[in-house]
Amino acid sequence: MDKLQVIQLAAEKGGPERRQVLEKLMVYARGKGCQVDAGGGRVGGINIRFGSIGYAILDISTEGDVKLYAQPHPTKAAPEELSQKINDFLAENGEQLKLKSFPINCHGLLVPKAEEIPLDALIGFLEFSLQCIMETYYS
Repeated sequence: MDKLQVIQLAAEKGGPERRQVLEKLMVYARGKGCQVDAGGGRVGGINIRFGSIGYAILDISTEGDVKLYAQPHPTKAAPEELSQKINDFLAENGEQLKLKSFPINCHGLLVPKAEEIPLDALIGFLEFSLQCIMETYYS
């Protein structure tokens, strides 16, 4: 499945609002230097990563499920300080970024669907995570 197919499937499943969230977040993430890839699997989705090894930031499925990461490195546990910063951010923004289970160690799913979450909240998480990844792994 390529990005266009993911966007079209998201629109079929969640309407134009879900499509707009995906498109705007994809464009914004690319502008910040992130990789935006189509996710595989039966459901499909968009994966937003950063850096040469693809530090995970967030995923959005065509079904509208949003997964946020507190362990951006794909094969290693994140430093405690990084996970704590991300969990503190999520605690402060819990009204807009309501998790199914809190705190998160590796990743967590949000309760509302992508189109029900303010775009500013998703962009805020993306920016904050990107800043934390850069400070932790690139400083």
